[in-house]
Amino acid sequence: MSYLLYCIFRDPVPPAFEIPDGVTGDRVFTANHNGLGAALSKFAEPDLPPDTSKLPDYETVVESFYRHTTVIPMRYACRVADPYDAVILLRENHDAYEELLHQLEGLAEVAIQLLLDGSILGAETDPPAILPERFPLRSSPSGAAYVDAKKPRYRAPQWGTKAQHALVENLCVSLRVSFVRHKVGFPSCRRSLLLSLYCLVPRHSVESFLRAARHLPGDPSVKLVFSGPRPPYNFVDALQK
Repeated sequence: MSYLLYCIFRDPVPPAFEIPDGVTGDRVFTANHNGLGAALSKFAEPDLPPDTSKLPDYETVVESFYRHTTVIPMRYACRVADPYDAVILLRENHDAYEELLHQLEGLAEVAIQLLLDGSILGAETDPPAILPERFPLRSSPSGAAYVDAKKPRYRAPQWGTKAQHALVENLCVSLRVSFVRHKVGFPSCRRSLLLSLYCLVPRHSVESFLRAARHLPGDPSVKLVFSGPRPPYNFVDALQK
C-alpha cells in the first residue's frame, strides 16, 4: 500500500470544499505541516507503469484544489509510503514550496496547440533535448519515468526547426503583454505536426488572453487549438530557478 500525491497547497482549504474521490475511488484527504498541505489518497497498485486511463481522475482532484487555492501539481503516480512521509516532505521542502507557491499565486496555465501542415516542417538536425530535473520528491521512480516519457520534450531555444521557432516567436511577440512567461513543447519526432505553447497567465486576464490569441492574423498552414485555464502543470520546473 502506498499513497498517491496530487498536489501541494497552502493550508487550510475552505471549510465547505468538497474534494472528489481519488483515482481508485478512495477518499482524498490532506496531510498538513506548518501552513502547507498535501492532497493524498490510497494507491494500492503495484510499482509498475501507472494506468494512464486514470489521468483524468487525477486531474479532476488537482483542479478541484486549484479552483480554491494556489497549487503545485505533482506528476501523476508520484507516491509516498504513508501520510507521515508526506508530512516529512512538507517539512524538508517547506521554504522551497512556499517560494514556488508565491511565484504561482494568481496565475493559470493556458495551452495553445499549433497543428502544422507538412509544408512548414523541415529537417531537424539537433539531437533530442534532455528533460529538466523535477522538484525533489520521494516518489516511485518507475511511475515518474513512465509519465515523463509521455510528455512533450521541452527544448532550449536552439532546438526545433527554424520555421517552428519563427512560429513560436511570432506568437509570443503578439501576446507578450498578456502572459507572464511561456514554455514550448517542440515535436518529439521529426515529422510531428503538433507544436505546443504553454503560457502562464494571470487568472483575471485569461479571457482577454484567449480573445487576443483567437484574433491573431491567420496563417493557412497553422491551426491553433486552445485549452485552459488549468493548474500550472508545465511550469513547476521552470519556476524553481
